[in-house]
Amino acid sequence: MSGASLDAIKAAVDADLIRENKKLNSNVVLLTIAISGGPFLGLLGTVIGVMITFAEIAAAGDVNVNAIAPGIAAALMATVAGLAVAIPALFGYNYLSSRIKNINTDMQIFVDEYITRVAELYGK
Repeated sequence: MSGASLDAIKAAVDADLIRENKKLNSNVVLLTIAISGGPFLGLLGTVIGVMITFAEIAAAGDVNVNAIAPGIAAALMATVAGLAVAIPALFGYNYLSSRIKNINTDMQIFVDEYITRVAELYGK
């Protein structure tokens, strides 16, 4: 087998390695969206909830803690919900990212060993 043939085999196997790596990483972007977007959606919900509470207080003309507390508590639940999405997504992303990196390294080592073995057995 000539050097050009070995190069062609290596190129084909490397292309498959890249395709597999792309498949492994394809849905990880959903976790990054949850990590970065969750807290912002929670903050948005908090701000809107506080604004609604203040608007209700202004409309009622009564500044009573018992009237304010439920609205503020509901608004803060939006922040908790955003963080409840983002924190597990962060842990999952870090775990999957590490696993994908290890799998990719193992695949690259396999490709190198395979091409070396083919070259030893069939090379000129």
